[in-house]
Amino acid sequence: MGTVISTYLDIKGLNNTRDLGGMITKDGRKIKPGKLIRSSRLSKLKDTDWLAENVSLVVDFRSTKEVGEEPDLLAPGVEYLHLPIFEVQGEGVSRDKESRKRIMDSAGPEEAKERMASVYLRFVSNEFCLSQYKKFMHMLLEPREKAVLWHCTAGKDRTGTAALFIQELLGVGREDIMADYLKTNEYLSEEIHEIVKMRAEKLGRPMSETEEDTMYTFLCAYEEYPLKLYAKAEELYGSFDAFIREGLGISDEDQEILRQMYLEQ
Repeated sequence: MGTVISTYLDIKGLNNTRDLGGMITKDGRKIKPGKLIRSSRLSKLKDTDWLAENVSLVVDFRSTKEVGEEPDLLAPGVEYLHLPIFEVQGEGVSRDKESRKRIMDSAGPEEAKERMASVYLRFVSNEFCLSQYKKFMHMLLEPREKAVLWHCTAGKDRTGTAALFIQELLGVGREDIMADYLKTNEYLSEEIHEIVKMRAEKLGRPMSETEEDTMYTFLCAYEEYPLKLYAKAEELYGSFDAFIREGLGISDEDQEILRQMYLEQ
């Protein structure tokens, strides 16, 4: 069977919203549709009725600055939880105005790539990041009528990592997990090009190739980032399964409950 990734949701105002439903596990089961949704920020959402009809809980991984600059548009009856993954702004992933400026002034694409790789290492090694992801994973054990939707700003790094954790513990194959992670580049392509264009306009001159490469390094998904995450988790815990149990605090019993809840039997 070929690669199976998450289902793109065509929601007006959002460009990286996807339902994990339909992804196939290594033992042949499927993730239930309408239960686990990853997204970019909801500040540009045009249809709050869709949210009310389909989502029980919104979990916002952004920094306090990001939330203040672009608060989510929500709907009555939808629970909202601000659960920042970083204690302070995470350079390379936070998209508040101050962080964006630091990104644009970065020395070059290689330095940018090193910074982004270090962010992914923190997802599995930093005590605060882990505590926040642990809280999120345990929220999934609470039965809800509708979907849990989680997001950051672009829906790439913090959100993509949460999706990776969920897919791993539900038993999705790593090839499909990686393909799903990289699909972000397609869904965000127009937004990324627009950000680069706006940067050139702000500079009042064409950007150099190095400057463009630096921006794309921060804004795009690259396979080596989650690969670094996997390697670090396995280095610290011995295996990724051990990381799920010890790092995320999901016991074998919890994992079986989650599989009963989110997989078609």
